[in-house]
Amino acid sequence: MAFGIDLISENSQFIFYSILFSICTFSILHSSLRQFRTPSKLDRCNGPIKIERQRPHRPKAPSTENCEWISTRELEFYKNLYFKLQNLEEHPEALQIARQVFLALLSQALEDGKKSPDTNILSMKHFNKGDLAVFIQVVDNRGGPRALFQDHQEAEDWLRKIAPLKLVDGAWLGHLNKITMPFSLRPIIKETWQVFTEELGNGNRDQHHVKIFEDLLREFEPDLPSPTTKSILHPRYKLGNLKYWRAAVAQLIVSLFPHEFLPEMLGFNMHFESLQLDTMQAAKELPEVRLDAYYFLLHVSIDNGHSGHAAMAMESVANYIRHVSETEGKVAAEVAWRKVQAGYIFSEWQFQNDSQSTNIFARLSDSAHDELEKRVLAIFSSKIQAAHRLHCGSRVKIGKRSLAEWLEPEHFLAQDWQQEFLQSLSTCRPWVYPGNSQKSKLAQELRWGGKMYGAFTKNELETFELWINSLGSEESHIYHSFIDSEPHAKYQISNTVNLDTSGGNFLAVGNEDLKTAPAVPKDVVGNHLRGLRADINFPSLLPLWFTQCCLLESFVYSPGRTTDSIGCAVVRFLRAQSGFEEEDSNVTGIDEPRTAENGGIVEFGLEIMRQSSLPDPQSLYNLLSVWPSEFATNMLSLASRPIQNFGVLLGMSMALLELQEMVSEYSDSVLLCPKSSERLASLARRQYQCLQICLQEIPTGDNRHVDFERGYVMAKAEIQKCFTRKV
Repeated sequence: MAFGIDLISENSQFIFYSILFSICTFSILHSSLRQFRTPSKLDRCNGPIKIERQRPHRPKAPSTENCEWISTRELEFYKNLYFKLQNLEEHPEALQIARQVFLALLSQALEDGKKSPDTNILSMKHFNKGDLAVFIQVVDNRGGPRALFQDHQEAEDWLRKIAPLKLVDGAWLGHLNKITMPFSLRPIIKETWQVFTEELGNGNRDQHHVKIFEDLLREFEPDLPSPTTKSILHPRYKLGNLKYWRAAVAQLIVSLFPHEFLPEMLGFNMHFESLQLDTMQAAKELPEVRLDAYYFLLHVSIDNGHSGHAAMAMESVANYIRHVSETEGKVAAEVAWRKVQAGYIFSEWQFQNDSQSTNIFARLSDSAHDELEKRVLAIFSSKIQAAHRLHCGSRVKIGKRSLAEWLEPEHFLAQDWQQEFLQSLSTCRPWVYPGNSQKSKLAQELRWGGKMYGAFTKNELETFELWINSLGSEESHIYHSFIDSEPHAKYQISNTVNLDTSGGNFLAVGNEDLKTAPAVPKDVVGNHLRGLRADINFPSLLPLWFTQCCLLESFVYSPGRTTDSIGCAVVRFLRAQSGFEEEDSNVTGIDEPRTAENGGIVEFGLEIMRQSSLPDPQSLYNLLSVWPSEFATNMLSLASRPIQNFGVLLGMSMALLELQEMVSEYSDSVLLCPKSSERLASLARRQYQCLQICLQEIPTGDNRHVDFERGYVMAKAEIQKCFTRKV
């Protein structure tokens, strides 16, 4: 089935089906909906009409099969979305539907969670770090049945079932580390993003969680394809079921919009990194059936609540709530806590639901519903002329008018008439049950076994089904009412990034964002600049300095793409750029220093501004609104397609290492203090080693080498504008 609203594709071949539809529809409606039937001459001749007449056999699917059919459609929907979200460059349209799915599932999770609030995190009406620690400890101590599987075959089946989720391990934080996020949140983002890099083995291929799970699967599925390819969806691999494909998509969508849903991401992370019962069971039972349990042993240890990911996740939440309280006030902190709770419930909900359908199509957003209405009306409009005068004898009434009156061609041209017709049809039972196309007689009669089977094309039928299902989408507002339960609470983390998918860019800065970002007063900046040394061109240096962090940040959003040598090298490059310590065979966990001495490129940029008595910018948007830079904007655009533009981005990154070296060597501590200069030089060397590995792994003759040279030359020319004397 086509993905999302693609399911509703246009079909221009209406003529033949219009005639067929006209004949079938109105003759059948006329005969089947009348309470009494007038006997024909043949009936009179043969005597009284029998109440029970023999009819040709028409297959009717039982309700259980209908449920299976719905589940199959949802399964295909999630599998296609799984693929597209890991290949956003080729499928930027997936962003819009992903956001709708996120809000729909988040609302459903909250709806279910509110049914028993005393048993989950919703019992904590107000944030308190001590209470949260107790709550997490109680959850960790919950027990359950011991046996996960009985033999080797059951273990294989279970591993195949959970595979979609494990093959995107870490994806719930994949889009977090964005240079476009507010600078004041960098410490919180950094300590949370550390969890992500440790899921990726900190750039060590042998410790990469997805790679370890792939190796486990290949013990009995040696030809397993990459989780980023469409091949992984093929049923021959027998991977997953509806529950786990849906949970895997949940992981992929939760970090897509960090500017808007950061607290939800932190809450999701806090639950997902808590120790799960099945993880402990698998760690014990897999060796008993002769399968490697190291993936699960690893998570038993690394997710611990003392110094591991569970502890780090809770600390990030506490730091975030404190930050919001200090900068936005108590009301904002209360809203932020509810958003954290929503994210926690969303993760928890994934494991509570079995493989039944959750009717995602009925919960899509209003924008999708509006589009469906247009398509439904277009179908009626296209058939109405051919059906004119064929339905005069029908007794069917929809609302206050007969079917004949509604479908009068002249009247149906009016937009108000069409809207009134659709509104009346949407509540006309049994023909339409809002939110339930399986129960609706209109859809039943158009499917195989129905009286009007064949009168509509496949695409037209799917359009009607999706429209009927979308009529039950009011639940999507549950999330909004939950986080904003107080009328005066209007907290929002930051301006949402404009999604411009028309050019294939995702999570790229838009012109509107730069216009609306709070700006540093230009007169203040101008006065400072006049007092600075003339040999440094700050309007060129500062945009280039901060924006360089965007170049490879999106390359790692799909964990399955980082299991090879290039992917691991990029992970280590980004760690150095963020100021993490050099990788060790053991993870640092919560002990990773988080002081100014452990700063990265962003922190050095802020130090440059303070050393030069320039006011701190709130964000990259804020900075570029003061010092517009076409090159910086181009960097952001190129970086939004990291796979396609990898060679160019690699070349730019290599050139910008020279800028880092120039800044670290600048005399008289004009830009950085001696200690920071020394550390920056060390980080630049680590980044250089990672980029060299990437270059070496690109085959000779590959066009990415040409792109590398082009990117290097472009960035080198821009760097030369930053200084008027040789460093």
